[in-house]
Amino acid sequence: MVTKCIYQNRENKHKFLEIHNDGHYHNSVRQYMKWSNGVINFTGDKILHRWKKDNLKELLEDYVLVS
Repeated sequence: MVTKCIYQNRENKHKFLEIHNDGHYHNSVRQYMKWSNGVINFTGDKILHRWKKDNLKELLEDYVLVS
């Protein structure tokens, strides 16, 4: 079962991370910018990329869980 979590950057309220966990210890991440008028701009290539646990843990120090 895949779980999806959204994290928001502490310094930039428009920057978000979408993290998918597949239940087998694999985490896939994509980043996007969400504006107040409803526009969402994906950064990079819009594809989920797998991250190792240690690297993801370090990245999430600058983010707070939204949902």
